[in-house]
Amino acid sequence: MRVRIEHDYAADVETVYDLISDPAYIERKYRALGGRDVAADRHEADDGGCEVVTTRTVSVDLPGFAKKLLTPSQTTVQNERWSGPATDGSRKCSYDVDVQGAPGSISGTHTLSPSASGCHHLIDIDIKVSVPLLGARLEKFAAETGRTDIESQFAHTDQELAS
Repeated sequence: MRVRIEHDYAADVETVYDLISDPAYIERKYRALGGRDVAADRHEADDGGCEVVTTRTVSVDLPGFAKKLLTPSQTTVQNERWSGPATDGSRKCSYDVDVQGAPGSISGTHTLSPSASGCHHLIDIDIKVSVPLLGARLEKFAAETGRTDIESQFAHTDQELAS
């Protein structure tokens, strides 16, 4: 299942990139949004980008059909690979999320682009769940949960940028 989520920030691309790839901010954000055991690490890349690895434990209110397959408390490891700035000032990121113990995969891209108001953030997500008969329902649940989580992250980032 593919999901696309977009948001506009009132700050330029580099300001947004610097914030959302900063381990201290990532840890604050996920803790504020209910994450536990949050740890983030950033390594600079030769092209002016970076790699960010974030681990966190999240609790999810599972629907009845998923309770036999998943646990409500899950540890995720997210690996983001940000490129250096393009000539137009945009930045791109490819990422994957390993939800430990879950039968599937999450991957996608982030694109930060200059806009008239500051920065446009586009997130594309690919969710694949390999469980016979229930895979499509689990993908839909993951997409809905992911959208809610990302929208909360956008709001948190807006607040941090404003302060």
